[in-house]
Amino acid sequence: MSRYLLFQLYAPLVSWGTAAVGEVRHTDAIPTRSALLGLLAAALGISREREEYLNQFNQHYRFAVLPLSSREQWLRDYHTTQVPRENKKRRYFTRREELTQAPQEVGTMLSSREYRCDAYYLVAVSAESDAPEDLETLAQALRKPVFPLYLGRKACPLALPLAPRILEGHLADVFRAGEKQLEQDLALLYLPARPVVLCYWEGMAEGVELMESRQRNDRPISRQRWQFGTRWQHSGKYRRDA
Repeated sequence: MSRYLLFQLYAPLVSWGTAAVGEVRHTDAIPTRSALLGLLAAALGISREREEYLNQFNQHYRFAVLPLSSREQWLRDYHTTQVPRENKKRRYFTRREELTQAPQEVGTMLSSREYRCDAYYLVAVSAESDAPEDLETLAQALRKPVFPLYLGRKACPLALPLAPRILEGHLADVFRAGEKQLEQDLALLYLPARPVVLCYWEGMAEGVELMESRQRNDRPISRQRWQFGTRWQHSGKYRRDA
């Protein structure tokens, strides 16, 4: 039996960044570890400059994700962005400086950004015994966050309260409890019709059938250097009607 902090994520648009190569910025189907850690840190009011504390914070929590939307769609948005040409001798500290200090060096970059539309997730967080913040503190922060919260990009604000609560039991039982609350709150609008769906988790999980384990490159190492490390993510069958 384990203790979990369970909360919901929903927005009309979400974007969970993956490796960005070339002009297309892809999105994953489920929240990345870095996005979920960033959400908790922002709710607690931990600034990005506190890198040493963030590195410690990032090591003590495990996430499990259950995607539940039955109406989710995919969107690609075309962008043009003004950016200065690469110049190793010049350093810009603000967007204004980029565009005004050397206007002759500003060019146009074309890119496409992907989003998931109408996506809904249940997220379960477990904490190690020596975690810097316990689950109750995290839950209170999600109810009254210090910094604005968004789902992957600043253009993706939350469309529902996070509704955090502390539950104890097997992971599958915790997700079922979350679905029952969802049935009451949203009148079954987002629940899939099929009895078996996939869920994703780190570490150990009780009550779900393991199908696949793969490495993900979304474990934050350094915000300043924008570095990420690998971690193992497991996926498996979750029976909604058990």
